[in-house]
Amino acid sequence: MKIRDIVTTVAEELGLTAVISYLQGVSNTSGETETNNLVRCYNLVEGELAVDYLPLYAEDEIWTDTGAVFYTELSKKAVRIVAVTDENGNGVPYKIFPEYLKAQAGKICVRYSYVPTEKGLEEDSDYQLLACKHMLVYGVATEYCLATGLFEEAEVWEKKYRRAVKNAYKSKPSVVMHTRRWA
Repeated sequence: MKIRDIVTTVAEELGLTAVISYLQGVSNTSGETETNNLVRCYNLVEGELAVDYLPLYAEDEIWTDTGAVFYTELSKKAVRIVAVTDENGNGVPYKIFPEYLKAQAGKICVRYSYVPTEKGLEEDSDYQLLACKHMLVYGVATEYCLATGLFEEAEVWEKKYRRAVKNAYKSKPSVVMHTRRWA
């Protein structure tokens, strides 16, 4: 899903005609500014979703001589390390430090949740499967309304956004533990 599609939908929902005309190719300074503001709001929403509600996961295979893997070596900005495995897929003990993690030497695979990088209008969202377009539209509309001082409208959009996040959270597979009966 393209960010352009999300921004276009938000502009249509909020009646931002300058943004719509700018996205259709009509050169318009105020439309460009408002479009950039909507893209900024999109980046805020995507980051909030990744950190607080629907984490995004990545895996990187890394070769290390010392067992130390600096977070800067990972392909994305890590939030939380989920697992470290060896080349056979077996779990490896590791310790987390402020700038790196320490595991065994050799080829390891690090699985982690990450914060998406800021994107531009023509880029794709990191949420291709976890979040629907409407959830992102609601979140961007909320942020935009708050930023422009439309607090009553923001409240309406935020209710829709929170409901969509809650529904997405419910749709994630859950672990069911059956009760035990003791004799």
